[in-house]
Amino acid sequence: MVIVTNPDMLLTVPEAAEVANVRPDRIRKWDRRGHLERAGLNDKGWPLYRALDVAKCKHKFHGCARDEMAA
Repeated sequence: MVIVTNPDMLLTVPEAAEVANVRPDRIRKWDRRGHLERAGLNDKGWPLYRALDVAKCKHKFHGCARDEMAA
């Protein structure tokens, strides 16, 4: 379980997916389409994302779809 302690916390793809409650491929898609900006790379060369940016994407894309489905 990932616990976000501050908005600038860096998350890997699996961690970002857990926080946003989406599959990892959705995080990669947001990245490819320019909706989610990489904050850097970890020591293995994998992308890292700011927790705040992940939350914004979740609200913009994933959260809205769920709200519409519930209505």
